[in-house]
Amino acid sequence: MHLVSETYPSNEKILILADFSDRNWDAIQFAMNYLYKANSEICIVQTWQRPNFGSSMVRDLSPYLQENTENELEGLKRKLLSHYSLSADQIHLLPFEGDLNTFFKSKLYTNENWQVVMALNEDGYRVSENPKIVEVIDKVGHPLYILSGLQGTKFIADGFVLSNTYIPSQSILKALGNITAQNKILFQVCVNSLKQSQQTIEKSKRIYEDNCRNARLLFLELGTSTGQQEFNDFAKEKGTRVMIFDQNRYRKFSSGLKSYLDTWLVRSKGIIIGNY
Repeated sequence: MHLVSETYPSNEKILILADFSDRNWDAIQFAMNYLYKANSEICIVQTWQRPNFGSSMVRDLSPYLQENTENELEGLKRKLLSHYSLSADQIHLLPFEGDLNTFFKSKLYTNENWQVVMALNEDGYRVSENPKIVEVIDKVGHPLYILSGLQGTKFIADGFVLSNTYIPSQSILKALGNITAQNKILFQVCVNSLKQSQQTIEKSKRIYEDNCRNARLLFLELGTSTGQQEFNDFAKEKGTRVMIFDQNRYRKFSSGLKSYLDTWLVRSKGIIIGNY
């Protein structure tokens, strides 16, 4: 059983976006290794949707879909308790009827201060071209950590950071300090340079350098860029990676895209559940 840090107590909660895949455990391990603070609350959300079209047989699957979601979450809770020294009261399971877009608008989400973690089955170009992932980046607003290529390993080879303010949040800086203390990693860091003096830009870079002492840092000055192209260029490569997005309620990567979050396609041959 792993002992977790008892420093930096905080009212910030950790939210795991679960997706019925083995990668859920990658997200939980990352959260416990790098984000957890004394008495942090761990919330795990898994969405499910009630089929509202198709045959009556398809519509009658709703109780099974809800039950499967609840069972999946209970299994993750049991595993979490068996591997880490925390109490059952710190873990909250959120089986949510609806899609993630609806969840992000709900009071369950908007009334809390989160750090959000999701782990992907895909890596490489499939990450940057997946509109579901891009829309999650837009909708979250809170600090967001996206993992790809881990496949059960804890080792992180390289990372990407996007903060749209010249001083990143304390949440991101603490996470970066924890990650780089345990991994020799190359981080691409997008620095907000729009309407900033060179002195301010250099100050921003020094803040990252002071908090990432075991890492190599490649700074990218954004100018008028939103950071989406820089993310796309990074995400299309394969590897064990973390992509970090600082809090930003106004981020707009996916303007004009149709909502793809948790799309359930009900067809004559059955139900297909889309993973991230």
